[in-house]
Amino acid sequence: MSGKRQNNQLRLAFGGEGRSEAPMAPGGGSETLTAKRMSESPARNHEPLMEEVCAHDNCVQAYKRVKSNKGSPGIDGMTVEQLPEHLKEHWPAIREQLLAGTYKPQPVRRVEIPKPDGGVRQLGIPTVLDRMVQQAVMQVLQGRWRSYFGFCETPSVLERLDQWIRHRLRSMIWKQWKRGRVAKLRQRGVLGKLATNAAGSGHGPWRMGNSHAMSYAFPNTYFDQLGVPRMFPGP
Repeated sequence: MSGKRQNNQLRLAFGGEGRSEAPMAPGGGSETLTAKRMSESPARNHEPLMEEVCAHDNCVQAYKRVKSNKGSPGIDGMTVEQLPEHLKEHWPAIREQLLAGTYKPQPVRRVEIPKPDGGVRQLGIPTVLDRMVQQAVMQVLQGRWRSYFGFCETPSVLERLDQWIRHRLRSMIWKQWKRGRVAKLRQRGVLGKLATNAAGSGHGPWRMGNSHAMSYAFPNTYFDQLGVPRMFPGP
């Protein structure tokens, strides 16, 4: 699909409703979907943020970022090139779900990636739609963090936050592994004494989340493949 055609489709997909427009309820009644959503949705306090997430320019930028990453299709088989046509038809409903806090990502597609030293590494690939939504959310969050911390002057703050998030994720994985930790570490490519010593450690989840074994088993690229956005660019 040509770049010009994709841009036209994105304009049609995201340009239907401005941030200040309130879509009418079916049947042409006076009650708007926005008003209904505010009275019924537990996520109504987060609407200003989600309005920014769903803004035309933000969504177009998110799509272009996902496209540049050249990822594989998720469980639904949809490619990045097919996403604009899908959004052209379904974006109004998706937008309503995002604003109402009812949007639910689809399951990730499990794949095995060969490692240079032998064996395989398991990765989960989200759908391209979920990756676009995640990217759109992160762009808004990054903009607020950068404004708050003065991104150009204190990049180390975002870098440390990024490290803390992935440390936390690894510790949560370790905590969920109540049994069979040696086998699970080996499945992630951690072999020999490194796997057995880590599994036999008496340290708690937070300490193990920062261990060499867990960092090897779940590198930053693993979370990138899951669609976990980064606050700060890095390896």
